[in-house]
Amino acid sequence: MARRTKEEAAQTREALLMMAMQLYAEQGIHAVSLKQIAAACEVTHGALYWHFRNRDDLLQQLYLAAEKPYETQYIEQRQSAKQDPLQALHDYLVGVINAYVNHAHFCQTYRLFLTRPRVPELANLAEQIDESHLSVVDQIHYFLKQAKKKKQLRKKISIKPAAKVLADVLDSLVQSIAFSSSDQRSSTEALLLIGILMDGLGE
Repeated sequence: MARRTKEEAAQTREALLMMAMQLYAEQGIHAVSLKQIAAACEVTHGALYWHFRNRDDLLQQLYLAAEKPYETQYIEQRQSAKQDPLQALHDYLVGVINAYVNHAHFCQTYRLFLTRPRVPELANLAEQIDESHLSVVDQIHYFLKQAKKKKQLRKKISIKPAAKVLADVLDSLVQSIAFSSSDQRSSTEALLLIGILMDGLGE
């Protein structure tokens, strides 16, 4: 019986996180109360507080649980970067774009946590969110550094500014996709722009 109770508690917690993500992403954090989240999951207000101390705690746990495709794509392409860094960078950028096009939960995560300007309700997560953005810059920097070692980059390109610019462009493309309706999401224009940028990097 105890095992089933623990499993049920885990299921309730997961349901609350999923509902909070959906409602927050659709309506905005300020427009959704904890009572609304509990009611939408058909649990009591007290049950929600059993799992999360307050809204800040819920947002913290939601951010930690939310999948973000950047790290996955980076890991997948890191080995390839030893042979062809620019191709690996291209595949990394394309992989991130396609992840947002094909998976609605990535778009929900972006709309909730990564949109700029940041909403006041995310003040307690500001440092973690900023670190996530900087990690994308670092990932792109790694590919560019490898490309420079292999003399694939144009000589006048400075790696650090280029990594920041590419990260900002990627963020803008992802934002456009994340705020499109499901039947409008397309990677076509984003991939065309990525191709143009990649052409400008190489010798």
